[in-house]
Amino acid sequence: MSQVKILIVEDESIVAMDIKHRAEVLGYQVTAIIPSGEEALESVAQNRPDLVLMDIVLKGEMDGIEAAQKIRDNYDIPVVYLTAYSDERTLKRAKITQPFGYIIKPFDDRELHSAVEVALYKHQMESKLKESEKWLSTTLESIGDAVIATDKEGKVKFMNPVACNVTGWSHDEAIGKPLSEIFRIINQDSSSIVDDPVAKVVENDAIIELPPQVCLINKNEQNIPIDDSSAPIKDENGNIIGVALVFRDVTLRRKEAKEREELLKDKARGELSGFILSALPIFASNIPPQVRNNIVRSFGDRFEKNMKPLFLEEMENCQNTKKMDSQDESQSSPEIIFQCYLSWISEFMSNLGIVTSTEINLETGKNYLNFENCPWMSEGSVSPIFCLICRAIVIRSFTWTSLKGNVEQKKCILDGNKNCSFDFKLF
Repeated sequence: MSQVKILIVEDESIVAMDIKHRAEVLGYQVTAIIPSGEEALESVAQNRPDLVLMDIVLKGEMDGIEAAQKIRDNYDIPVVYLTAYSDERTLKRAKITQPFGYIIKPFDDRELHSAVEVALYKHQMESKLKESEKWLSTTLESIGDAVIATDKEGKVKFMNPVACNVTGWSHDEAIGKPLSEIFRIINQDSSSIVDDPVAKVVENDAIIELPPQVCLINKNEQNIPIDDSSAPIKDENGNIIGVALVFRDVTLRRKEAKEREELLKDKARGELSGFILSALPIFASNIPPQVRNNIVRSFGDRFEKNMKPLFLEEMENCQNTKKMDSQDESQSSPEIIFQCYLSWISEFMSNLGIVTSTEINLETGKNYLNFENCPWMSEGSVSPIFCLICRAIVIRSFTWTSLKGNVEQKKCILDGNKNCSFDFKLF
């Protein structure tokens, strides 16, 4: 075991020699005896000791407290104060420098030995903690995800560079601020505010994931789609002392998912539209009514299998959007559902080349869907199969809604009318 090197800073030569003798008897190596703070700094720079025994009152312009502060800041060497002064003012000044010990003169060998060993141990533990914190900080700053750590009350204690970039807040700006000010999140579809993740983690003592379709409103008021998980930070006794949030910008991922979704919807619609457009000319002949009805029923089953799942998904999204956008709180749920349905059926029929118009008046009961043109006029003069299929599309799809009522076709272009008209009776 190598000897511990100690520097003694004491301006009373007799006292200094006594301390040196005591230290050497205890097995320590004294590197020098220095009478002033200025010389102490020079000695530390030239011959780094493991510990400094520092008298508070020294001759010269720099006292022991000022010298100890500079030694700690510049060289990270533990300092133990030696002084005959124990007044409150001196203690307060000394505490600011975070000394590793404080011995009141006169003292015995046992007190000196205990103070030195405790100071060395505390410094060793502090160094290990600083190293661990440095590794942790470096790791958190290097990962690709954004990380924010808060205390139990939700005040920001740490942000890595990715989090700063996503939120638009610098580390120094964010520290100490409430998380709700830095990490403002809303539902992307409804724009409603999402519950504070810190409160939920503390309440449930568990890892909490944000609901889907969440957006972060950054410092520049930009909406950034994110996904996130929040976990409790606990002390050695298992008590929650804070919360860690890990999140990432998923703008590109959501955009790609939306594009894939639209492609799948277009593909499904395109396949069904292609089936209709290719099938109708084949059926445009004198088909017996029984066969014709079987064809329409078979088509209706295929139409429902292919389109109902997409229909239900789009209806849910449409209803959520309309409820949030509506300024009229009295607007009924059936009206919203019906509006969404008419929007969907109009878009679907447009894929078949049919231009539509709508009329809605739930109070009078006059609710119409009109087809303004017919892509199959020539075939229609031979067989009504195309009319039956369009009618099946409207009637079958209406049954997928939760609305109570029925649909009746009032007009048909083939009968010389300007449009085909469907009348919706809602109960």
